[in-house]
Amino acid sequence: MSKREFFYGISMLLLPIIAFLAPTEWIMGRNAMFLALFILTIQFVVCRESGYPLNKTWVLIAATVGCISLCQLGWVVHFGDKSVTGLLANTQYAKTYKFLMPFSLLVFLTSAIPNKVIYRFRFALLGMICLAFGVGAGEGIYTYFSESSARANIGGISTTAAYLATIQGLLCIYAINTIAVRYKRCLMALVSIVTFTIIVMTGTRSATLLFPIILLFMILKSMALKDVIKIVPAFIALLTVPVIASHQIRDRFVEAYHEISHESTNNSTSIGSRFSMWNSGLSTSSKHLLGQSAESRFNDITQYINANEKGNAEALRNIPYHLHNELIDIASLQGIIPAAFMLTFYALTIMAFRKQGRTDLAAFTFTLPIVVFGIGDVLMIYPKAIFCVFAALCLYSLLIRIDSEVSTQAENSSKAVTPEVY
Repeated sequence: MSKREFFYGISMLLLPIIAFLAPTEWIMGRNAMFLALFILTIQFVVCRESGYPLNKTWVLIAATVGCISLCQLGWVVHFGDKSVTGLLANTQYAKTYKFLMPFSLLVFLTSAIPNKVIYRFRFALLGMICLAFGVGAGEGIYTYFSESSARANIGGISTTAAYLATIQGLLCIYAINTIAVRYKRCLMALVSIVTFTIIVMTGTRSATLLFPIILLFMILKSMALKDVIKIVPAFIALLTVPVIASHQIRDRFVEAYHEISHESTNNSTSIGSRFSMWNSGLSTSSKHLLGQSAESRFNDITQYINANEKGNAEALRNIPYHLHNELIDIASLQGIIPAAFMLTFYALTIMAFRKQGRTDLAAFTFTLPIVVFGIGDVLMIYPKAIFCVFAALCLYSLLIRIDSEVSTQAENSSKAVTPEVY
C-alpha cells in the first residue's frame, strides 16, 4: 500500500465520524471534517492521478452546495442582525454558511478519490460506518434513559434527532447491503431495530412512518420474492414491538388524528400551524422575491396569520424559529434563487444515484428522507443536521462506486466462466 492510498484511506474513515457522531459529539465531528478536508485537499493537489475523470454530476452537486452557502452568506451580510437573537435565522445562518462551504469542497474532493482506492478500503469503511453507528446509537439511547423528558432530545431537539437517526440508519443499512459480508441480513435487521427504536423514542411521527416504508422498499427491491415472503412477517413483528411498547408515539398518532379531524374548527395545533405557516410563507415570499430580513418576515407573517389564519397561536409561537418547510423557509428569507438552488440540489442527487438507466437505492435512502422531512420541517438551518446530511452524501458517493465496482467484477467473472457457443 502506497502512502497516497494510506492517506486516502484515513480521509475515508473520518467520514463516518462526521456523519454519525457530529450530532452528539460536536467537537469530534467538526475536527474530523476539517482533518478530512485538509488531507483530501493535499492529495488532490499533490497526488491526483493524471487523467482521472471527474464525475460531472458530483461536481455540479458540490458547486450547488457552494452556491447555497454563498446565498446564506449574502443574506447574513445584507439582512442579518445578530442583536436580534430571538429570531433563529439571525444566529444560525451566521454559522451554517461557514460549514456549507467546506462541505461543498469535501463533496467535490471525495468524488475525486480513485475507485481502486475506495474498493481496497471497502471493508475498513464498512467497519467504521458500523462502529460509528453503534457509538452514536448507544449515546442516543443513553440520553433517552438519563433524561426525564418523555421524548428523546438527542443532540438538543427530538424531531431533528429522529430525522438524523433515519438518515444514519438507512446509510448504515445501505452500506451493509452494498458490501458483501457474512451475516449481512442479521446485521441489517439489527441496525433496523436499533434505528427504529431510537426514532420511536423521539416520538416523531413522520420518521416513524417513513423509515419502515423505505426499509420495506429496500427489501422488495434487493431480495428475491421467495426471500421477501419469508422475511416480511418477521420485519413487521420486529418493528411493531417498539410502537406497542412506546406510549408516547401512540399518543402522538392519536393526537394527529384529532388534529386533522378538528382542523376546520381549531387550527392551533401541530399540524394546523404548519398549514398556516406555509400559507403565510408563500404570501411573504411573493412580496420579497430577493429576500428580506428575519424581522421583516416575522412582522409580515404575524399580520397574515392574524388576518387570514384565525390568529393561529401555535403558528405564531413557531415563526421566530422557522416555517417548517425547507423551500418555503428559504424563499421567504433569502428569496427564490436560493430556494431554486435547494431544489436543484435535490434533483442532482437523484441524477447522481442513477446508473445504467435505473435509480439506485441511495435515492430512496438519502434523497427521499431529506425531501420528505423538508416538507414538514427545516434541516439546513441547523449545523448538526448539515454535518450529518453532507457527510452522509460523501459516504454515498463512495458506496455507489463500490457497488458499481462489485457489479462490474461479478459481470466479468460470469463472462470468464461462460463457455463460448459456436
